[in-house]
Amino acid sequence: MHRVFCSDIPDAGGYAVLESREAEHLFKVFRARAGESVELLDGHGVKAQGVIEEGKMLKVLKRETVPEPEEKLHLCCALPRKQKLDQLLKQAAELGAWSIRPVRCMRSVAEGGPRERWDLLLREACKQSGNPFLPVIEPEAKLPDALEKLQQENIKIYYGSVAPAAHGEGFAHAKAVVIGPEGGFAPEELQMMEKMNAEPLNLGPHVLRLETAAVCALAVLRRMSIALLLGAMVFFTGCSCDSDANPMLTKGRALQADGDTAGAHDYYLKAIAHDPEDPNAYLALAKLCAEQLDEPLQAIYAYTMYLKVLPEGADGRAEAEAALENLKTRAVRQFGGSTAAGGASEAEVQDLRDENQALRQTVSSLRTQVQNLNNRANALTRQLQSRSRR
Repeated sequence: MHRVFCSDIPDAGGYAVLESREAEHLFKVFRARAGESVELLDGHGVKAQGVIEEGKMLKVLKRETVPEPEEKLHLCCALPRKQKLDQLLKQAAELGAWSIRPVRCMRSVAEGGPRERWDLLLREACKQSGNPFLPVIEPEAKLPDALEKLQQENIKIYYGSVAPAAHGEGFAHAKAVVIGPEGGFAPEELQMMEKMNAEPLNLGPHVLRLETAAVCALAVLRRMSIALLLGAMVFFTGCSCDSDANPMLTKGRALQADGDTAGAHDYYLKAIAHDPEDPNAYLALAKLCAEQLDEPLQAIYAYTMYLKVLPEGADGRAEAEAALENLKTRAVRQFGGSTAAGGASEAEVQDLRDENQALRQTVSSLRTQVQNLNNRANALTRQLQSRSRR
């Protein structure tokens, strides 16, 4: 499938207008024809599926917004020479770097090039890899200024090193790795980073070229995040299923408290997939859908499942039953039915069935993803245990 950049992606049914460079690349270089599918990216998390129609018209069929990554990675590095910089930029975008921050160190030699070219290279890498977020290019800064800005933004700082290092902090909302020039960091720069509580990031026993070290460091940081996530999955899987033991439920509540109801909805569904017998997850979803999202059918489903898994004699049953009855009445009115003795109409019942089936399919898909993560976590645990025995 072809991928193109489009700064303003319309809603489904609309037609995308491409920049002249993107249009020329799509229709002249790739020779795309009517009927072919195209993926559109805007570089800020919006992506869409489209199809080419006659007259080189690009119609949007489906549009979605990808949530920002919970943990953002920033690359701060001295600039290599032009040809090596081109490759570094592309690989940084492919690895999902959130920002690229050129720094000038005491031993820096190379100068920066035109930023328009950098942006073009990053776009091409995002199109190749499918990364929906175009890395931000910060202005070049001296190393002390760059480090101070990272601290102000509350970003955890690492720097490339061949020395063994025991990593302290696990998850941080943002991490940055600082890569020095070909001549390495000056002793004063190393002392400065240590005073700022920057941690050495071991990239192996050998001295690496600048561009190799930068790509390696991004991969290591991402690997650390995945390993910590899998370890957390193993921990939570082995815990009892009370409300505090479901990390997805905790995350959903935090998002709801911050006003992100859509994000909370997604995490409550993940919480249900993580533990289908957790009544607290169904109750959280039910209240969110009923009180904030105006989704009575989903709320009815969630309340019904809540009552199903709630232990006999547990508190909250009467309140949930009353809320469920109110929602049924509300749903009948909303969909044009009647609350007479005959009950809901066939159309209303079918709407409820369709909604329940869609939710069940979503939960089933999420449950499969959680199981895959658990399997990977178990495999990682076995590897770590095997290494420790050696």
